[in-house]
Amino acid sequence: MEKKSNVVTVLGVAVLVAMVWAARPAGATVAGDIAAGLPMEQVIQNGLKAGLSLETVVGQALAAGAKPEDIVKAAVALKLDLARIFRALLDRGVELAVLMKAAVGAGLSFVEAADTAMAAGAKLEDVRKILADLGYPGAETYAYAAPAPPPPPAVVAPAALGGGGGGGVASPAQ
Repeated sequence: MEKKSNVVTVLGVAVLVAMVWAARPAGATVAGDIAAGLPMEQVIQNGLKAGLSLETVVGQALAAGAKPEDIVKAAVALKLDLARIFRALLDRGVELAVLMKAAVGAGLSFVEAADTAMAAGAKLEDVRKILADLGYPGAETYAYAAPAPPPPPAVVAPAALGGGGGGGVASPAQ
């Protein structure tokens, strides 16, 4: 009996190891995913699933040779925080004009691209110049309006506690 018990234990451990191995994200590294030719959307999702921050994924993608335009396009498609992506790319030396052009190319309006750049810390005069270079007719008068803070949570009066019942209505059990 003892020999059979050891075999069952070994098999159980093997199954557990196989399940853990199978559950890990495919291509656990950003560079590995890029080298494997995965689409940038998948590269970003895998990096985030592996527990990497958005900024780390962006940095590793650039280091592995990804084009900033592809990162921006994927971020727009995935509806990620584009201002964080812009900031991470700017911090790594990517030009603001490249990012704004990529954002417009990915479907954002000129104003959305400009607002994203401003939210990432760009200077108004730089954003206006890039808007003009991109052909936006309102470039000279563009003004950034920061998003309004979210409204305060609704105050809900606590429900009255206590027993119900009330007057002289008899229960059907009586």
